[in-house]
Amino acid sequence: MRKPKPASRKPPDTLIQRLRRAQNATLNRVAFARLRSTQPVPEAPQPEPYPSDSVDDVEMSNNPYNPDLANQSDVEASSDEEQGDQVRWVNLAQPTDDDQPQRIDPAIESHQEQYRLLMKEYNWTRLMRSLHTWYMITKLNTNNWSGPNAYEEFPSPKCKCPPSKKKFRYVDLVDIYVQRRTQVEFCKCLDDAVRLLKRGYLPGSPVKPQTAFSLPLLIFHHHMWNHSHIGMQPFTLALTEFLEPRSERLFVEKGNHARDMRKPFSATVDLFRQLQEKTDHLVDLALQLTEQQILAGQSCPACFGPEPANSSDYPPATRNRLCICLDGNFQHRHHSKASRNYETLQYPRIFLKEDAVELMTAEIRHFELANKTTSQADRCADAHKAADDKRNESTWKGCDDTGLMGCCCRHDSAIYLTNIYKAGEQRSMPLALLKKLLGVIEEDRPVGVLYDIGCSLDKYIKLKGLLPNHAKQLTFGTSIFHSYVHNWMCQLDYNPRFNTGWGMSDGEGLERMWSYLSPLVSPLRYATRNHRLAAIAHRLKYHNQRGIRQMPHWLLKKFRLALRRRQETREQLDQLLSKQNPFKNPGRNYTISYFQKQWKHQQTFRADHTDGEQDRRDKLIKIYEHEGTLTTLRERLLDPELHLLPEKDIKKIIKSIEKVAAKLKADAEGVENLPSGDENTDKQRLKLLIWNSKQGLYIQAVQLRAERQPLLDAKKIGTRVGTELKEKILKAIRNRRPAVKKLIDKFNKLYSEFSRKFPTQPDANSPLYPIEYEEFSKWPLDHEFWNDGLYFHSKDPWAIEPDVRTGINCVLILSRVQEEFQLIAQELARAVGWATEYYDGVNSQYKNSTNRPDDVELNRFDNIDIHGVDRRGKLKMIRKELRQRREAHTALLEEWHPHVMWLAKNCQPTAYCAVMLTNWQKMKAEMEFEKAGGMADRAEVNGALEEVVLDVALNDGEDVEDDQISGSDDDDMDVNVPPGITNDGVGI
Repeated sequence: MRKPKPASRKPPDTLIQRLRRAQNATLNRVAFARLRSTQPVPEAPQPEPYPSDSVDDVEMSNNPYNPDLANQSDVEASSDEEQGDQVRWVNLAQPTDDDQPQRIDPAIESHQEQYRLLMKEYNWTRLMRSLHTWYMITKLNTNNWSGPNAYEEFPSPKCKCPPSKKKFRYVDLVDIYVQRRTQVEFCKCLDDAVRLLKRGYLPGSPVKPQTAFSLPLLIFHHHMWNHSHIGMQPFTLALTEFLEPRSERLFVEKGNHARDMRKPFSATVDLFRQLQEKTDHLVDLALQLTEQQILAGQSCPACFGPEPANSSDYPPATRNRLCICLDGNFQHRHHSKASRNYETLQYPRIFLKEDAVELMTAEIRHFELANKTTSQADRCADAHKAADDKRNESTWKGCDDTGLMGCCCRHDSAIYLTNIYKAGEQRSMPLALLKKLLGVIEEDRPVGVLYDIGCSLDKYIKLKGLLPNHAKQLTFGTSIFHSYVHNWMCQLDYNPRFNTGWGMSDGEGLERMWSYLSPLVSPLRYATRNHRLAAIAHRLKYHNQRGIRQMPHWLLKKFRLALRRRQETREQLDQLLSKQNPFKNPGRNYTISYFQKQWKHQQTFRADHTDGEQDRRDKLIKIYEHEGTLTTLRERLLDPELHLLPEKDIKKIIKSIEKVAAKLKADAEGVENLPSGDENTDKQRLKLLIWNSKQGLYIQAVQLRAERQPLLDAKKIGTRVGTELKEKILKAIRNRRPAVKKLIDKFNKLYSEFSRKFPTQPDANSPLYPIEYEEFSKWPLDHEFWNDGLYFHSKDPWAIEPDVRTGINCVLILSRVQEEFQLIAQELARAVGWATEYYDGVNSQYKNSTNRPDDVELNRFDNIDIHGVDRRGKLKMIRKELRQRREAHTALLEEWHPHVMWLAKNCQPTAYCAVMLTNWQKMKAEMEFEKAGGMADRAEVNGALEEVVLDVALNDGEDVEDDQISGSDDDDMDVNVPPGITNDGVGI
């Protein structure tokens, strides 16, 4: 019998294992006892709070953890064990009582936090009434803290509090020049915040403020934030580093480092903005402004000013017309965990309240039930991801506010916004904005709405019978840059370049506004909901104020651009008019009336064809593309070098052929009545494939234009994009170039095949072939290339002759340019009318407030809430505020004056120009008379000389010419220098 093999002997432990086991023996026993719970757990030895920084000589000269030592003899191991006594092992610190989770019910903490926030909100609200009164008093007496008494403490009635009720408390006072920790006396007769305001400071908290910031500092931050998008943290850090060497360090309690001023400063800035808003609201009440007049003063005077007296002189297409645009933005989201929704959500004036959107949603449901109709597929809505709400909850996971929906005029001024709460771009939001706007402006005023899916919204309103009281006022169109998602049939009805009344409006004002607001996207995602809405509203307030200040300059730029476009189009049209018309008798040239008739024929042709035919053609394109893929794969199978490929690759090719063949069969079954005979020809196939290739090119052209738009805007309105942003734009354009060139090569290949097989066809001799990227990137979106080669079963001249299509395009552009002149003329009249009306209103109310209190009719100013001030004091405060507003309005109109004079002489009807200039000059004379009292002649400096000496135009990199940047795709564009156009004196 065979003896069993002895059990394998366990290998001896290595030196590292023995050292580790010996060193951690105590900890191992403790852990084992805790696991088994058989004995009380002794306290583990606590490590030193800070390990020794020294290393003894044995550790310095030996490394007992070297793995090579494990192969040495036992003698060497025993000697190493003696050295191992000096080795220290790392012990993990045991959790203390402070690290253990609190056993308080989380719900109790949540309620406590809710009560704290509500109490803070209550304290600010209670304080605001008296604080605003003293804010206005000190603001008016210090000339908005710009006078010599800006840093003097404002005197107040003698305090009657006994000494026992008076207390001194240290407060950190931070100014733009100095910061200091000062003892401030407080008493019960006056709120602490008001006591600080009288010294020129606003507090950082409503109760027992520990920090206060001066009004000059807040005003400085207000202007810097508007221009540079600076955050609270970098501003306060820079301010601290600037002030500490010049004054003192404000130490944190029981510490030596400086205090973090971000939170109190942010609260103070919010308070300062609320005080400004209340003051503006008070002035609106004093002037008794209507909602439209408020829109004119805070949004756009060119759109919401008074209707000009000569509006009947303009054609119906542009008479008294208001052009606006709608769009949604899903970048301005807000994370739900960034703040607790305990506070009441405060909506600034520019935001629609959530109730307005909910009411519109209910109204839509009511009309849907009342007008039950069969829903029809909308190709444009399906192509637009926002319209079909293909964004789902995964897009804004973790967010409560998911975006913004906005409405702005054609001058890019924001009108109204609505907050999107846990939803996509729903129809109720643009309809709520339209309903709000239509309820403010004049009755029966025509409104043109440009929207990415304006066609879909228009069809839906008509189908469901929505907005029945305003349906006749509305005209819808699609924005220029998003027209690639719309088929040609849709563009004939909704493209603003093909339809009357739009002028040269592009409908992309909100895209430019979203770009302006983009620096706020990141910080506001983690702010409170109230702070997010307030910050966006405050930034748009400045955006609109800047637009109002530049309004005549904007109109002048648009007028000159329209003049240039008219000149270029006329030159192109003159060349066509000199050519013979092959469709008329020999010797007869093209005429403008002929192009107009061909455009009518094209519109009639569109009315006779349905979207079903277009769907069928799209399916044919898929079939032809699958056939081309099959042909390519079969050619690969016939390649003699195929036998050199591995069997796996051959099977892969065969499998691809089978897969494409299955798709081809499925597509063929989905197309009924396939063309046969002469219709199912190679010519038809190539035409369809060429047009499909052009659609892909058009998408790239729109995206190129969108990326280049900031440069074009800088060229039009004069805003600087800066070197850094300009380099990013040019880099993005260069990155897109390979994809565009690939599509261009595909188009050139198809067109070459078409020209070779059918050389006698009119479409085979296009002067634009072959396309080069450099020329393609410069084409406008209404270039003749995009309006030719459309696949229609028509032999009319507009469908087969490129010159006819070019002539139609020229006639349409000239019509839009003429409408642009008419719109600019009416917008100038409205802006000037607002300027004179506002000035007269301020003067009238100013005179009323100078009367004795008894002479002012009851309730004239009594309804204005100014806490703690009698009627006499209220009239005095309103009078001073109106005087400051009049001075600011006078300064604004002085900037307007040269542009208004030029525009009135060049883009106004002659009869009305005299009336406008008479009223304008009369107002200017009154302003000069008021300024003459005590105002000396203004000294001037030669700024142009300084620029020449310092060469400022180039040394900062912002005004560099494009052709100085190597590798640029826009070498002919100067984005910072506005186009110089000679005043040719051409008017309407």
